[in-house]
Amino acid sequence: MIFTNTCQYLTGMLAILLLMCGSYSCKRTAVDQASVEQPFISDSLTIAKMISTRETAMIHKDIEAAMDQFTEEATWINSQGYYFEGRENVSKFHGMLAGNDSLDYYYKAGSPRIRMIDPQNALAYYGWKMFWYKKENPADTTFREIGLMTLTAHKTNDKWQWIAVTNQHTPWFYEDIEAVTTDSD
Repeated sequence: MIFTNTCQYLTGMLAILLLMCGSYSCKRTAVDQASVEQPFISDSLTIAKMISTRETAMIHKDIEAAMDQFTEEATWINSQGYYFEGRENVSKFHGMLAGNDSLDYYYKAGSPRIRMIDPQNALAYYGWKMFWYKKENPADTTFREIGLMTLTAHKTNDKWQWIAVTNQHTPWFYEDIEAVTTDSD
């Protein structure tokens, strides 16, 4: 489901290109389509796995594992709008989350939606929720944060890393990110 829109888009773009050029054979078309789709699918799977790794790291408060995915120049805007620049500052922010002396959290990430921009750049979106509770009483949820994360990934030397992340609060937890349309009258 994650890759359906990407594959449909690539297939549509390839069809338009073939109609415009008209000189490609059917055999050539099949080769071109496969060569275009395969790297994007592989890269999309890699990025989805990075999000899963991040979720596990956040659940276990393994900040080092979460930070391994970031470039040195990474930026982060948290759900309150604070801007953190550089991996060291992003790491300190995550350390504050995991190292709170009186509160702890439950963390869950929704299914990601990956948008490949080109072979070296991608956007990833997923819903998240972080329910804070008092350490002495885990049943006492004190604050419910729910939001949408937007991550920008860049591939260098065959390695994907996060270069920018923005969080925003949302009223609901989105297990899946679905495209919507609006009616214009």
